[in-house]
Amino acid sequence: MKLQNLVLAASIGFLSLNVSAEVIDKVIAQVEEDVVLQSELDRKIAQVRGQLIARGTEMPSEDVLRKEILDNLILESIQLQMAERAGVQIPDAELQHFAGQIAQRNGMSMPEFRLKLAADGLDYEVFLADLRKEIMVNRVREGFVNQRIKISEKEVESIVQAIDSQKQIEYHLGHILIRVPEDADEQTEKYYQDKAKNLLQQIQNGSDFSVIAANNSEGPNAESGGDFGWHTDASMPSLFSDVVYYMDVGEVSRLIRSPSGFHIVKLQDKRGEEQHLVFQVHARHILIQPDAITTEDDAQKLLARLREQITNGEKDFAELAKQHSKDPGSANLGGDLGWQSPEIYDPIFKDEIGKLSVNEISVPFKSSFGWHIVQLMGERQEDQTDEMKKNQAAQVLRRRKFSEEIETWLQEIRDEAYVKKVVEDNS
Repeated sequence: MKLQNLVLAASIGFLSLNVSAEVIDKVIAQVEEDVVLQSELDRKIAQVRGQLIARGTEMPSEDVLRKEILDNLILESIQLQMAERAGVQIPDAELQHFAGQIAQRNGMSMPEFRLKLAADGLDYEVFLADLRKEIMVNRVREGFVNQRIKISEKEVESIVQAIDSQKQIEYHLGHILIRVPEDADEQTEKYYQDKAKNLLQQIQNGSDFSVIAANNSEGPNAESGGDFGWHTDASMPSLFSDVVYYMDVGEVSRLIRSPSGFHIVKLQDKRGEEQHLVFQVHARHILIQPDAITTEDDAQKLLARLREQITNGEKDFAELAKQHSKDPGSANLGGDLGWQSPEIYDPIFKDEIGKLSVNEISVPFKSSFGWHIVQLMGERQEDQTDEMKKNQAAQVLRRRKFSEEIETWLQEIRDEAYVKKVVEDNS
């Protein structure tokens, strides 16, 4: 581990402290509106020494150790001042939560963790102060550095393709070929192109791909209904892979021109990747909120009447929602909430939807938002595999770019800050 990383990690390790009880405290560096004290430097040096000894790592020279730690304290001070100006605060409850997580990662209860800190000579309040600083510094870095990171859709797609290639995803393809003579003139070319377009249109209109392939394809697999078999990205022709990669199962490609003619490819199936399916419901509701005029009982009775009118076929749900619903986000849409994961809803609302069959309308019920009736309009498993992969790729890129950008940013804020070292450190 680099010395700089050891310095940053020192506040959360189990470190032996050998700081003299008689520390002469004095300013060793002025950093903008703050100062670095001798006692602070000595404490950090002792922490890092303890960690290096515990790891069995070779100890650097005193001058190198002192310079590295002082530079890190200066950088920390600059970032803490930026955090304060930005209004970053870590409430005590949140701080204790993070401390508990550290204890848990070390396999200890909080009382055991505090005893271990004391045995290593580290006061718990000092540990919390260091932890608070570390969290504030991390949040400032995330805020400022993330603003500098730009990720393009092309970069995301490149990472997704790299991930997919490692997983050896296989594609089951259907194939139709309409051959074009090598010496075809423009008119002949157009004839075969129109023929291929006509076949594609038939397939898009619902005709069976394998039947069209068996009757029209001039490819080697025509007799088997154009079954091209299973292929990885590397084993299929590149003019297919560039198209198939972006297709959904069941989708048919555009016309693909090659020296031999016009191709139509269908993605019959895909295997080798883990699907990310999300259960979604399509619902609509009418919300009545009690107020100074409308009592709880009034709201419940109104919804009961509206429900009766809908179930009797006297009124349309959407029209009643537009007239009566107090939900500003859905009232103008006839109460339509669209396709959503049930998890996003109020717990009571979610439970009521879970009790319904498709097209059934609930009895009036009360959530934290008011009184509702809700109709379940549909259920589905939404394949969000592509979205999940893009999110994973974006996270990979962000981590990569963050690690590259952080060093530049730290150098910039160090160069721009006013720093005066009171004690000569041979730098």
